[in-house]
Amino acid sequence: MSQNKPIVVYYRVSTKKQGESGLGLEAQHTYVKHFYPQEPLAELVETMSGKDVTNRPQLQKALELCKRHKATLVVAKIDRLSRNTEQALRIYSDLEGRLESCDIPNLDKFTLTLFMAIADRERELISLRTKAALDEKMKQQGEWRKPSEVFKQGLASPMGVATNKEKAQANENNKRAAAHVKLLREKEEKTWREIASELNEKGFKTSQGGIFQATQAMRLYKEV
Repeated sequence: MSQNKPIVVYYRVSTKKQGESGLGLEAQHTYVKHFYPQEPLAELVETMSGKDVTNRPQLQKALELCKRHKATLVVAKIDRLSRNTEQALRIYSDLEGRLESCDIPNLDKFTLTLFMAIADRERELISLRTKAALDEKMKQQGEWRKPSEVFKQGLASPMGVATNKEKAQANENNKRAAAHVKLLREKEEKTWREIASELNEKGFKTSQGGIFQATQAMRLYKEV
């Protein structure tokens, strides 16, 4: 890993959340700076999954810079470049071998092919294990995401409508109670305890269906 050649550093984080928080990015930066302390031509950061290299604008920009300046593309880990053997080898070929990764010393076409093939195989095994686990769960428990009885009976929509109506009625009840609280407080200058008592006498209920206390009457007044 020569310090005299020009380099372009490419960093990638997989999600928007990681990109905003710097999760993973700081570690990549530490790896690169350890092995390549010189000033790079450019450092490009991408927040995107590793599925397809053609849809990564920062990577395409990094490749263009490398070709224009005969620079070496540097990544902290090879999976930050790609998780697909064919894609990684295509980039290696396009750059005429000017590709280096901190996790693969003396990277060449053979070691790149070997590392990528192992990564490909591991991904396939993970996919197979996940599918097998889900199949086994379905055998033991039947359909593991069972619909509720209200959905089975076609009652979900009517129940939703009824719930919304109840919420609307409760909201309207609160509005009327709040207006009454304001009247009693400002016009008749009653205490919060007296106001709560009058609300209960007139049949008003809290949003939970209970009786009013002084603190709840005061809260209603503040929300008006």
